[in-house]
Amino acid sequence: MTGSAPDLADLADVGGRLGVERVTEPAGTLPQPAQVLDASGPVRPYEFEVAVDRLCLDATSFRSIRAESGGDPVAMGERIREIVAARGKMHNPVTDSGGIAVGTVRAVGAEVTDPPRVGDRIVTLASLTLTPLRLDSVVTVDPDSAQVEVVGTAYVCDSAPWGPLPDDIGLARAVEVYDVYGAASHTARLAPEKGVVYVLGCGHAGKLAMAAARDSMEESVVVAVDVDEQAVRRVRASGLCDIGVVADLQDPVGALAAVRAAGAPASDLTVVVVSAPRCEPFSILATKEGGTVLFFSMATNFSTAALTADGMGHDVTMLVGSGFTPDVGAYALDLVRRTPALRETCED
Repeated sequence: MTGSAPDLADLADVGGRLGVERVTEPAGTLPQPAQVLDASGPVRPYEFEVAVDRLCLDATSFRSIRAESGGDPVAMGERIREIVAARGKMHNPVTDSGGIAVGTVRAVGAEVTDPPRVGDRIVTLASLTLTPLRLDSVVTVDPDSAQVEVVGTAYVCDSAPWGPLPDDIGLARAVEVYDVYGAASHTARLAPEKGVVYVLGCGHAGKLAMAAARDSMEESVVVAVDVDEQAVRRVRASGLCDIGVVADLQDPVGALAAVRAAGAPASDLTVVVVSAPRCEPFSILATKEGGTVLFFSMATNFSTAALTADGMGHDVTMLVGSGFTPDVGAYALDLVRRTPALRETCED
């Protein structure tokens, strides 16, 4: 489901539907770029309230928090609490990213369009960087998992998308898929009927992107590239890709040599889903003239991408991968249901 897009003709309602009333600092901004949100109750007319029990931090933010906390789960939990307490949302100031949340609908404002029902278990699909949130406690942090058990409350504005938890897919798996569902939907939309697709990164988003390329193309060569040899081996063995290459994506010339040595031609579409920075140059270098690069990673530096392409004299279309698509995760969940190789690798 989605919150309905606000009717810009009715300016009186726009602020409420976008959650502007929750912005504390600076006044007049929208919730995502705001420094601080008001996450206090009660529920307001253009939003619904969720009793949150799980956060799924985006990979870039989770990696950052783990690194600055030395992998200590107690310190990681404290850092998460600090961020939410200071900002009224889970908006990592280092990575400028957040994640999504899971919980139970507790109250619905009178003006919400097509709301969930009180008692429904849902996933909040709008970024936590724009979702008012307060935490009573961080219950469990696993340094190897971006899913964090918490007790808290979130307020989802009317314009923000959300999705129901499916009955036939386990909670952890469903949240992983919802967190990166846009990678599948965007890849399916952008992939050519015949051609070469590179997927940079073999995590959850990468696996979905590979499966979507296979699903949507008549003839495809799918190339997976990652620095993690085991991850590449798994997706290659599962059949999600045709060519698997182990390479350091932060070394663009070395990585290009590795993919060429593996027999991979230049790509028509390159999907960037790595959580590491400084991978923009290789993604551009690996894409053929007139091809497309989809940056679906919060570690992307968009000025680096633009200026690198400029310096190379390389004409590629570069797209920002929004986390939202109109199917609101339905396509990605369907891929998991009907793709045995994807189900198997998701269990890793």
